[in-house]
Amino acid sequence: MPTQPREWIYLPRQADLARLFNNLRAMDCVSVVGVSNLGKSALLHSLTDPEIQAQFLGDGARDYLFIYVDFNQMLEMSDQAFYELLLRCSIDAIREHQASDDVLRRVETAYTGLVAPASAFEVPLRFAQAMAAIGDQLRQRVVFLFDEVDGPVAGIDGRVFLNLRALKDRHREGLTYVTATNRQLGQIRLPGASFARNGSAFDSAGEVAEFVELFGYHVLYISMLDEAEIRQFSSRFAEEEGVTFSDEDLAFIRAWAGGHPALLEMTCRILGLLTGRPVRDLSQNWIIHRRAAEVLAQDLNIQAECRKIWNDLSEAERATLVTVSQAREVEQNADLESVLAKHLVVNNGSEQHVFCRAFAEFVQRQNIVRRTSQQGLRLDPDSGEVWVDGAQIPTLTNLEYRLLLLLYGRIGKICTKYEVVEAVWGEDYIDEIDDARIEKLVSRLRQKIEPDPANPRYVQTIRGRGYKLVEA
Repeated sequence: MPTQPREWIYLPRQADLARLFNNLRAMDCVSVVGVSNLGKSALLHSLTDPEIQAQFLGDGARDYLFIYVDFNQMLEMSDQAFYELLLRCSIDAIREHQASDDVLRRVETAYTGLVAPASAFEVPLRFAQAMAAIGDQLRQRVVFLFDEVDGPVAGIDGRVFLNLRALKDRHREGLTYVTATNRQLGQIRLPGASFARNGSAFDSAGEVAEFVELFGYHVLYISMLDEAEIRQFSSRFAEEEGVTFSDEDLAFIRAWAGGHPALLEMTCRILGLLTGRPVRDLSQNWIIHRRAAEVLAQDLNIQAECRKIWNDLSEAERATLVTVSQAREVEQNADLESVLAKHLVVNNGSEQHVFCRAFAEFVQRQNIVRRTSQQGLRLDPDSGEVWVDGAQIPTLTNLEYRLLLLLYGRIGKICTKYEVVEAVWGEDYIDEIDDARIEKLVSRLRQKIEPDPANPRYVQTIRGRGYKLVEA
């Protein structure tokens, strides 16, 4: 079963496009926010389509140059890689639209210097030269479409985004940005993310915040597919797969998947395997739907898709969803407004409910896991999530997780340093990993799971023998 929806599922909603183009006429910066696999990338891609541009901008479309940048294509998580990709995409767009030969030459020259700089100082300098040519000399209004920008916002030097803010301030009517992220930009980069500058650590969250300010009044939460689009999608799926969906089937699909494209495809596929072509009576429908519900509740792809959505939420948003899934009323607050804006909760006036049954059942299972994990340290091997006294800890690195998994699997027993190296790094590294490196890894793990890392409660050092995870 595919884990990614078909491209045709991502036909952008007209209302979302209308709002975007309305903002772009005023060259406003727009932040597109939506849960995983809801169609953010396709929405940004559609802005580069000449037919869609003509539909919303008319003859004015020729006055715009849209530059799409997919930051999943960054060669590494660094400011140089960010600049390199942005300029590479700019060169492609300028060349494709034959915008200006002179600007193209200037940007290409700056790009060459940025890729092979004489010094680190030359990297931002070359980028500034290229952007000056784009902003000052292109006759078109330039719209940068930043897709999958969550990683760079969280993981590179904030000065990069401060530079982008300065460019917007300088070219207010000629240059703007549209970003696509799973969470609001302001929730991605939290204080405390430090980067080395001139040999010392520097917290650059404030610099990112200045970039985020550009989007404060223009946040577009991409919508779920509506009733008509769900029916259209289901009919198209049935036609392609050679199956038949009755009205009762469509109601079942809508209940289980809501308007989430990926969950829709998975639900249609599972139901389609059970329905086939024949027309059924009501009793056969009931049997088929009961069996489909059993399969959906256990399907690993459904669980994986739900987990992607869950992982992008704050603890407060998760708690709100748990309350809603229990059919308990939630008073109006910022967290309820957030999950409503993300279309994860539906408010029909008389009641609130999670947008689909698949995700509602996932939320309920998460609550059960949490209730059984209120005290002590608990690890869920299926999801990789770790809780300490009921609170989820920060994400572990791959090495940290392997170490904890080893200790958790042998809780109360001593794990020798030989066993640690073998489980964490692999048998080939037995002679290469020294005690100091192991101790550093243990220290990093303690920083994330111990209430007081200086006085470890869970991961204990057994002098001369190894380490042991204890139940506290």
